This record gives sequence, C-alpha cells and structure tokens, in this order.
Amino acid sequence: MRKIILFTFSLLILTSCNEQIAKDDSSLPWSISMKKLKESESLLTKINPMNKGVVIKTANQIEKYATDLYLNHKKEMDTISLEFVLECLAKSAEIQSNYNDAIDFFIDAQKLNPSSEKAPAYLHNVARIFDHVLEDKNMARLSYQKLIKLYPEHPLSKNAKLYLDNVFDKSEEDLLNMIKENNS
Repeated sequence: MRKIILFTFSLLILTSCNEQIAKDDSSLPWSISMKKLKESESLLTKINPMNKGVVIKTANQIEKYATDLYLNHKKEMDTISLEFVLECLAKSAEIQSNYNDAIDFFIDAQKLNPSSEKAPAYLHNVARIFDHVLEDKNMARLSYQKLIKLYPEHPLSKNAKLYLDNVFDKSEEDLLNMIKENNS
C-alpha cells in the first residue's frame, strides 16, 4: 500500500512539473508581452552604453518579448504596435552584432508603415550599418539614395545628400584638401 501511495505521489509531482514546463513554453498574452517589451526598451535608453553586459542582457530581453509578439501575436496587433516590435527586433539585433538581421527588421518596419515619422530613420539606419559597420559602400550608397528618393524633404535625406556629394567614399587626403580649399 505504501508503495502505491509513493508511486501516486511521485506521478502527481511529475505531472505537475510537466504542466509547469508546458506553461512556461507557451507565449504570454500579447498585452503582457507588449508591456514588458516597452519596459525593456525604455530601460535600454537609460543604461550607460559603456556597461555592455547590462546592454546585452537588456537587448536579449527585448529580443525575447519582441520575438514572442512577432511570432505568436502578429495578427492581433495594429500597424503601430507591429512597427514598434520590428523596431525593437532591429535594435536588439544590432546590439547583438546581428547586422544583417537588423537591416532586415529596419527594412520591414519601413515597408510596413512607410508614412511613419520613423520610416526615414529606419532607412538611414540601414545605410549607416552598411556604410560604417559592414563597410559595404555600394549597398550604403544605394540605401542612402533610397532614403533620398522616398523622403526627399526629410532632414535625414538632406544630410544624406550632402554626405554622398561631399564626404562619402572620399579619402582622408581628399577631405583634408577640401577643407583647405574651403578655408582659403
């Protein structure tokens, strides 16, 4: 009899543990994930960027909540919420040095909501990553040109045009000569 009670008790414990694991594996309700994502993203702006461990840990949290939202709740969200999720995925990917993923997420966010006030910044970030991180000058130029074409009156486009015309792909010697000429 004692063995039967112990066996039953053990079975109950195992069943309870399996149910808890299943609950942990399921996604959170989208409103809770969104709240946690917003809290984590807000925290990221307050962290000293020199504290890389905390920055990476926070980026991992952002990625976790944003991925859950994107994979499990995409259809429940409005355009603004989904754009925010894509922006967060892009930021966390860039922090984690997953630059191609960051580029893809920035492009997806811009395409999702091309009239968003942040849309030009997404394209500028794509160009910046190609230019200064991946050092792919051809893709950087194309990305800056796309920004200029789609948002010609935006300040980032105007700066990109000046940059392409005067600085982009010029050697240090060319830049120094240009400065000397302007100061003469």
